[in-house]
Amino acid sequence: MTNKSLPWKPRLCVLGVGHVGQSLLRQFGSCFECVGLDVSEKSIKEARGSLAGLHGNRVKLTTDPTSLEGGTHYLIAVPTPIREDDSVNLDFVCSALSTAMEFAGPGCIIVIESSIPVGTTRELLGPFRNVFHCGMSPERIDPGRASPTPQQIPKIVSGLTRRAQKQIRALYTRAYDMVIPVSSPEVAEMMKLYENCFRMINIAYVNEISDACNYHNIDPHEVIGAATTKPFGFLPFHPGLGVGGHCIPANAFYLFSNGRPLPMLERATTLMMNRPKELATSFYRQCSQDLQANNPAPIHPKPRVLIVGLAFKAGQSDLSASPSVSFAKTIYRSGCRRVSFYDPLVQKDDFGFMDKLLQKHWCSSYIDSEFDAVALCVRQEQVDFGVLNQLKRCLMHSYV
Repeated sequence: MTNKSLPWKPRLCVLGVGHVGQSLLRQFGSCFECVGLDVSEKSIKEARGSLAGLHGNRVKLTTDPTSLEGGTHYLIAVPTPIREDDSVNLDFVCSALSTAMEFAGPGCIIVIESSIPVGTTRELLGPFRNVFHCGMSPERIDPGRASPTPQQIPKIVSGLTRRAQKQIRALYTRAYDMVIPVSSPEVAEMMKLYENCFRMINIAYVNEISDACNYHNIDPHEVIGAATTKPFGFLPFHPGLGVGGHCIPANAFYLFSNGRPLPMLERATTLMMNRPKELATSFYRQCSQDLQANNPAPIHPKPRVLIVGLAFKAGQSDLSASPSVSFAKTIYRSGCRRVSFYDPLVQKDDFGFMDKLLQKHWCSSYIDSEFDAVALCVRQEQVDFGVLNQLKRCLMHSYV
């Protein structure tokens, strides 16, 4: 798509400036004048920090919807959270589409980037397919990943009409190295859910294998390393406390919402949602037994537990659906005398039930004197793990 091919000056608007929205603004900011809109001042402030110095004055960030006036391309990158009853909340998508349509003129492009149940694009945008060029291009952002870059990750695009698909493909070709059109938005929607739920099932499986290895006194990491030498038919996954982040814990529920039985995925999802709590219960029991063995009756003090690594994965500060937080809550509710965490990347320092260990206290002598047990939940960056090897008194267990 070139400026010459349009009857107007291209102006791309991204609704939602979280991880996905910021990535879109980075990519398209080199091609077009861009606007990033969000209802949250906090999100706008974070995006300004993240995008500072990029593309000069080409990217504008705002909470003012009127800034969408004159837009030619509208990309929807808002959250689609799961409600307490496990249904998918599309309120943010519906609101963002309504806002975009207030300012979009006939012939404008409207694309949903958010993860959604199969059929949602057609349901929400189908009535407008002859007014706008509507489609779906599922985000593939992996926060913290340096390679491949977002520009290098193949971009799947779709349209509700052939002309829409053509226009949307031309748009994304300006910012991405490889753009792959699929026949319908339903294919794009299902592709996104399939590739993420693939990870849910395989993470559940590798954890099951890891537990079996531990039963046989075998190092699961050695088993995985050996299996990885097979040059075909195998893809390595690694055991851990569970699954976290914005996508993997939620995407299965988008598929479940369509009403088609998926027993394997349902079982894997249930296992992964319950795993942090089950491991925490087992760990608490082990800690309590250890304390009882080392303290004469009737003195049976409650354990003090330090959790190492709280973010949903290494290299991140994000706590979204973090298995470590679920683990910590269960440990606390089981009756711990104290629960603390150590994670240099997590800024939050007070959870009400759990305090943050100060950097100056990250040493074996302090940990041995102030805690009874340590649970390594995430192998976080900027952590000197040699400290854990020097512990003399604390019970230590690694889940990674």
